[in-house]
Amino acid sequence: MRVITMRLLRKLTLTGAAFIGLVLVSDVLFAEDSTERGLIEQFGDQLKKLFGGEGTPRQGEQKPDAENGLSDLMEDLVRKAQELWNDEGFQTPGNGGLELDMNDPRMADLMKFYQAQLEKKRPSRNEKDHKSVFSEYKPVIAEVIDSTASIINKKGDQVALGTVIDPSGLLVTKASELPKKGAQCLFTDGRKSAFTLINTDERWDIALIKVNIDGLKAVDFDDSNSVELGSFLAASGTLDYPIAVGVASVAPRNLSINDRGFLGVGMENTPDGVKVTMVQNGSGADKAGIKDGDVILKIDGKEINSPSELAKSVSGLKPSDEIEILYLRNNKKKTVTAVLGSRSNVQPQLSMPDPGAQFGGPLSNKRVDFPNALQHDLTIRPDECGGPIVNLDGKVVGVNIARGGRVKSYAIPSLDLIKVINSLKSKSSGNASSLKSEIEDLNKKINLIERQLLELQDLKKIKQRELESSSSE
Repeated sequence: MRVITMRLLRKLTLTGAAFIGLVLVSDVLFAEDSTERGLIEQFGDQLKKLFGGEGTPRQGEQKPDAENGLSDLMEDLVRKAQELWNDEGFQTPGNGGLELDMNDPRMADLMKFYQAQLEKKRPSRNEKDHKSVFSEYKPVIAEVIDSTASIINKKGDQVALGTVIDPSGLLVTKASELPKKGAQCLFTDGRKSAFTLINTDERWDIALIKVNIDGLKAVDFDDSNSVELGSFLAASGTLDYPIAVGVASVAPRNLSINDRGFLGVGMENTPDGVKVTMVQNGSGADKAGIKDGDVILKIDGKEINSPSELAKSVSGLKPSDEIEILYLRNNKKKTVTAVLGSRSNVQPQLSMPDPGAQFGGPLSNKRVDFPNALQHDLTIRPDECGGPIVNLDGKVVGVNIARGGRVKSYAIPSLDLIKVINSLKSKSSGNASSLKSEIEDLNKKINLIERQLLELQDLKKIKQRELESSSSE
């Protein structure tokens, strides 16, 4: 047994609060085995022995209201801790001590339980993903719930969401998440249907699918293309509550890395300015003569005070655009002109894992290279992409397309999505027209062959009669 003295009172208080709070969250307030006192009960008894008060009731005694009892205990604990704690020092162990068996095997079980709760990432009532917050957004998504479908694989697991765009059974969803076969759409009214893949757009990662169900409720896209930064958004699933809520964090922009200007430098902040730490071979910076250790001061006459400012000034340009760079090397200022390239034209020299993959949950496999996407902070999962996202007025401002990082997700804006849908429909109609034309050509060939066959049959009969006539002579 270890004796924890008053020098550890503060740690003890925090530990007790954490353990008791943990038990309250798990709804397991007492040991299931009524013949043996639980670890939390023993812990509470030891705390009360230290600060006065009665211990937890023994077997056969009436247990107090668990939540209120523990709450009163913690209030009493904190109050008496404040009384004992003073500026002159700590109380001596002689005034009392807390005996706690840290080798008790149930301590390890408790820590395992605590870790399990962390992995569940159960939000507090102050977090935006708590159900109490979601309930405020129920009216916001009410109009699009019936326009949202769950796309499930043959095992019954959800792989994506779909958004109904036409009452005749047309939906859009995230193309890269669709199984090759055996998938179905499950709607909020319980109806289920296999679907046909009509067409896909790989750049946008959008698939147009069709189910054999009529009378579906289609969404009404907001084509104003005016999602203001900081505006609140909610993502619809197939339940009354939204699957996520948050805000628009970055205006729609091109995420196609090959369509954006690329200078090709690694950077870090220093007291002197933005220092170049790496130059990629064949990049615009390399061809302009930028070297490791150079400090970039200005780009096109605009002062650069951080790596993010430099990245922003370049990413808004296109490959082949020219920029003027003022930099410092060996205490001398120099100016060069660099021609921006694209990432596809340089050999990657540095590959680092995305920290979001480790700390922010699973990310979408396809999460970059979209021609245009709205960035927001809704914590959607990869299997929740493809569903509608709405503003506080309930207007559909886009369709979620990817979980891109720990605090960023992407949606295809409605205005772009309308164009993609029309293109997919047009290609589908074009394919249908082409097939009809091919069928007509085949029918013509069949008719021609049939006529030729009839002529050959007639010729055969003539020759047969001639043969019979010659034989009789």
